[in-house]
Amino acid sequence: MEDAASDPLDQLPPVDLQGRDLAEDMHHAEYPGLVRFLLLHGASWNEAQDAAQDAFTQMCRPGTSIQYPKAWLRKVAWRSWLRQQVREEPCEKVPDTPAAHWQSPAHAAELGSEERRVIELLLTLPAKQRAAMAWTLDGFTTQESAESMGITPEAARQNLSRARATLKERLGLEGSGNRIMEEER
Repeated sequence: MEDAASDPLDQLPPVDLQGRDLAEDMHHAEYPGLVRFLLLHGASWNEAQDAAQDAFTQMCRPGTSIQYPKAWLRKVAWRSWLRQQVREEPCEKVPDTPAAHWQSPAHAAELGSEERRVIELLLTLPAKQRAAMAWTLDGFTTQESAESMGITPEAARQNLSRARATLKERLGLEGSGNRIMEEER
């Protein structure tokens, strides 16, 4: 039986590679998912690629010791993207919410219209809810995402719950489970 108080990250096998060897080993498999993770946070295509590359570059630093590289990459890339947002650039109007940036023709072609709509709705969520959804959609547990975001697991669950409820409502799925149950009677 599993101990409920144990850290889910402790159950993962330790990583043998470090530094540049680890970055080279993981780049092909993790880079696309890392870019997608940042796009779900509201990054533009170019910002996501820059932040992902920055994370891999930081992984190559001598003496860097990483126990859980998938989570480490996302945390470092996310922080890199946040640092990019601090730059002040003059603009006529500050956008109220992040907008989807389909700057890559290949990326736009890969997504269907429903997927694009869901991503656009994700980008309308408050930042904490959007972050909770991005970590969850990338396969991380609530505990792992909470640790990475620096919040309590309860706060992560609450943000995730609110994000799901908002998305259900905006997609017109609210109450659809009740209708299916009534139709089956």
